[in-house]
Amino acid sequence: MDLEFKVINLERDFDSCVAARKDAYLCSFGHYEGFDDFLTGYRERIAERLLLQEWSYVHVWNGKNIAGQLEFRTFSSEPRTGYIHLIYLKPEYRGLGLAQQLQDHIFSVLLKASCNRAILSVSRSNQRALNFYQRNGWKYCRPNPKHAETDYYESVLLVE
Repeated sequence: MDLEFKVINLERDFDSCVAARKDAYLCSFGHYEGFDDFLTGYRERIAERLLLQEWSYVHVWNGKNIAGQLEFRTFSSEPRTGYIHLIYLKPEYRGLGLAQQLQDHIFSVLLKASCNRAILSVSRSNQRALNFYQRNGWKYCRPNPKHAETDYYESVLLVE
């Protein structure tokens, strides 16, 4: 499948952003409790960050259809380390091997920004995501102190 990665058009596609985040939240935690808190200010955060080179908000397109969404940045609290906030595929695009293309896109952007690692936080109950990350060499780092249900994982992009 030939996917295209395009910067999110906030005016046209904000509802798709919310739908992706809502489904991702359910996949991660099995419920929507707390989702409304996350959603507060979401549009404004995206609008502000779209103006900054270090942030990426991307819709993944399959032809004329949005197949997924990526949210990541080329910095974190750790040196030369990008932080991935969201890797999302709509249900009808899951299980087709496309997640690898999404990860490859993120890694390409991070490498161009001189990152040599990526870090993300994943829910312990999101087995599908955990399986993908473990199959692709992501390593457990530590629990996420900001969210009791999630852990940090990292991937090395370059061997130093």
